[in-house]
This record gives sequence, C-alpha cells and structure tokens, in this order.
Amino acid sequence: TYPLKVKSNKITFICYCSDKLKRDFKLISKKLEKENSYELVYILTNYENSLKGNIAYLFNCMKQVYHVNTSKVVLLDYNNFVVSNFKKKEVKVIQVWHACGAIKKFGNDVEREYPIKNYDYVLATSEEWKKHYSTAFGVSEDSVLPIGIPLTDNLFSKEKMRKYKRHMLKKFPTIKGKKVIVYAPTFRGDPIYDIKYQDINLQYLKEQLGDDYVIIYKLHPSLGDRVIANDESIIDGNGESIKRLFSIADYLISDYSSVIFDFSIMKKPMIFFVPDLEQYKKERGIYMDYEETMPGSICKTEEEIVQAILSEVSYSDKVEEFKNKYFKYQDGKSTERVVELIVSLCNGVKKM
Repeated sequence: TYPLKVKSNKITFICYCSDKLKRDFKLISKKLEKENSYELVYILTNYENSLKGNIAYLFNCMKQVYHVNTSKVVLLDYNNFVVSNFKKKEVKVIQVWHACGAIKKFGNDVEREYPIKNYDYVLATSEEWKKHYSTAFGVSEDSVLPIGIPLTDNLFSKEKMRKYKRHMLKKFPTIKGKKVIVYAPTFRGDPIYDIKYQDINLQYLKEQLGDDYVIIYKLHPSLGDRVIANDESIIDGNGESIKRLFSIADYLISDYSSVIFDFSIMKKPMIFFVPDLEQYKKERGIYMDYEETMPGSICKTEEEIVQAILSEVSYSDKVEEFKNKYFKYQDGKSTERVVELIVSLCNGVKKM
C-alpha cells in the first residue's frame, strides 16, 4: 500500500449496510458537494453473510485498500478490517458511528475477529461517551469528539419532522387520530439468537390497549425484512426510516437499542421491555446501570407494558435530563461541525 500517493482533496465513504448513500453519509456528502473542491468516492455495499457475499466482500476489501490509502480522509459508519490493518498513517479516518450512543458493549469491549485500530477520530454526541468509545474503538479519549451526529439534525428540526409526519399520515391513513406506539428492539449480535428470542406479543398489547392505539414495529437492518405482523393495527415499519417513525410516535418501546437516545429528542414517553435483563447483562454486558439510567418504565412482561401505557406516567423530567446528558449540542448543526472537521483535515490541520 505504501507506494500509493495520498490526494489531499480525496474523501472516501465506506459503508457495509447499504448500497445507497444514506443517513449521516448522505448529509455530509451533500454539504461537501456544495464546496465543489473535493473528490468524493463512495464504497457502499449491502453485506450478505453467504458464500457469494463473502467473495464480494473480499473483492470489496481489495478496492478499499487502494481508495483508503489514496484518500486524505476516510469516513466509516461501521468497523472496518482494511482500515484496522492496512491504513497509512497520513490518512485520517473518522468513525461516524451509526448510533447516538451505546447501552450494550461493542467493538473492542467484546470478543471479536480482529482488533479495531487506526481510527483518528470518533464522533460522539456527548462527553459521556469519551471513556466507552475510547476503549471500544481503540482511540484516546481526546480523539472522541463530542461535536454531534449529522443524523440528529433532522430530529431537532420541527420543519423536517412535520414533513415526515405528513408523509407517514399519507402512507398510513389508518393511524390518523390514533395513539402510535413504535416498537424498535436492538439487534442482539446474532441473527439466530435473535430469531430464537421470544418477541414481544404485539397482538396481546393491541387487544389490551384497544382501538385507540396502533403499533408500528421496526427491526434492526441485520434481521432483514422479517415480518411479525402487518395489518391496520400492527404495521410493518421496516421500510421506513426511524426519523419518520419518530415523527408520528406517541410512545417508544425498546430494550438495549441506541434508538432511545435519538427518541429522547422527541420528549415523548419510553418503555423498556427487557425480560432477559439479568441474562443480557451477564452474557453481553452493558455500559451503564440500566435500572438507574433508563428514563421510563422498565417492564419484564407485556402486562406491565399495558399498565405503563395506560397509567400515562411520562417521566418527562427524567427524559429531559437524559437528553441533556447525552446531547451536548441541540442546535441541529452537527453536519456543519463534521464537515468543518473534514475540511480542516484536508487542509492539513490536525483538529478543530
């Protein structure tokens, strides 16, 4: 890799979870394109764990070796084997992690196939993540920059959220006038374990809550398009972005998913369905005192969820405290700060 020459205006985006430009990358790219002075390269693929997928991944890695080592800045949103093993020192790598935080341990803090290393900066939403991100990503605490995550900009924009809500009401007219519950569980790290895990009984919730409520569920992308149910009262929301679902949500039911951080921006009630909490703490490990930190009702059964919703306890003060703890900036300008960092690195400046 070393004979390859780094181009000071070249920026490469690498993503394994989609073959389209989405989420944070889309927002960053759009802003960089306006500058009109950078060569932007996109290596986007939807990785499949199959023989065909693994062969494609091998060729993709070869392609990455070239582009990583000829770019001034490389942006990642998942962990990366090529960067961790074949990156030149003068190439600057920014981990634009695909979540606003982490409840469950990940990265170098869990057993994995290769150690994560060679990242220069990791984006975060708050100083709270410096310690955990530094160990998970193998960087110093100073390299964890709490300048925000671009994707949250839309969540802080009332105009954008109104636009998403109009889209959702048009697409799902039966939800109009109903109280919307969004169910968005985490990916437990193993598709087999996840499928074996007893899902929440959404049908029971619907029967107990009655016709005033509608449930929309969205599973982790790693589980593909798995369908729990799909009718007028229990809706498959896998095809919708989480921000669109949040625009119509009155409640969020989750577990160990990082979406709870995003949803705290909405200042709406959250319910945590964790029948396996003690087992999960022991087997997977989490970064915080779960019972103390979560800003909502912690439930072990569907009956407790029904009770939590019907009691209408909002935990609004705790949600506000949680939001302020995990979001240093709430101005909707994270994309601007990230682009400023990228531009400064291309110009040879070490840091913002």
